[in-house]
Amino acid sequence: MTLSNFKIITRDGQVDSLPLGDSVVALGTFDGVHIAHRKLLLSARELAGRVGAGLVGAWCFSVPPASFIFNTRVPMLTSLDDKVNMMLSLGLDFVAVGDFQDFCSVSAESFIDGVLKDKLGCVGAVCGYNHRFGHKGLGTSALLAHAFGEQNVIALPEIKHNGVTVSSSVIRSYVESGRISEANAMLGRPFSLTAEIIGGKRLGREWGFPTANQLFPADSVKLKNGIYATACIIDGKRLISVSNVGIRPTISDDADSHAVNCETYIHGFSGDLYGKSVTVEFYELLREEKKFDSLDALKEQIGKDIDASVRYFSQNPF
Repeated sequence: MTLSNFKIITRDGQVDSLPLGDSVVALGTFDGVHIAHRKLLLSARELAGRVGAGLVGAWCFSVPPASFIFNTRVPMLTSLDDKVNMMLSLGLDFVAVGDFQDFCSVSAESFIDGVLKDKLGCVGAVCGYNHRFGHKGLGTSALLAHAFGEQNVIALPEIKHNGVTVSSSVIRSYVESGRISEANAMLGRPFSLTAEIIGGKRLGREWGFPTANQLFPADSVKLKNGIYATACIIDGKRLISVSNVGIRPTISDDADSHAVNCETYIHGFSGDLYGKSVTVEFYELLREEKKFDSLDALKEQIGKDIDASVRYFSQNPF
């Protein structure tokens, strides 16, 4: 096994190695890049300025280590690409991404010496108060302080929102239970789905409510089924929309009736989106998904849902 078996991604794209120079590295999983993660990354930038390091970066794994440690799939709040792009947009020079399987047997000391120091030029580090790394999780902020000096290491204390510690796992639970406004408060932005628009039954078009259909990625956290006030980002503009997340129970003969999808009506929009990648931002759960007695009743409810979403954004502007 080699300690070079990881990717280094910069704003200019993937590189094999970093330019010579000192760096400060933030350590974490960073799924969701929520408000506590952002505080940690900004602290790394501040520390780099204090110690005179020319580069600021982060180390993370492609998949949350818990997926392997507990032998269970941990649903993701953000795709790896989105996560890296968000981190770089906060001013980082690079993000190093490894696969947990390649590093789970590496001792904490070897990781510090072989990866942080030798490969990333690290002279200072930032991590969360409870971050562990290395074989059996024996690496701690205290070990980092021993390696780099206490003045060159920051262990960020827990950050709370409304008395609850901000964490990716808490945000996942909010998303899965439909508490989307609480999830958004911890994320510091709307929870979103970015995916290609696929073909559907086109019933909405026949009713005067053309919709855009998308599927959640297989490894993504799944929203609670229901109707949401949403916004679609098209050509850089946010447009009011309403989205149904679920299995469309009223349309019983639908070929994908058991597949959870996102079906969105975009208020005031006309155009062909098939095959294009569109971002849908979720703001508020308007109502539970339900089965209607007839398609006419469903059509009537869709009109009410659109009105409810427009009303929501009139009271809660973007």
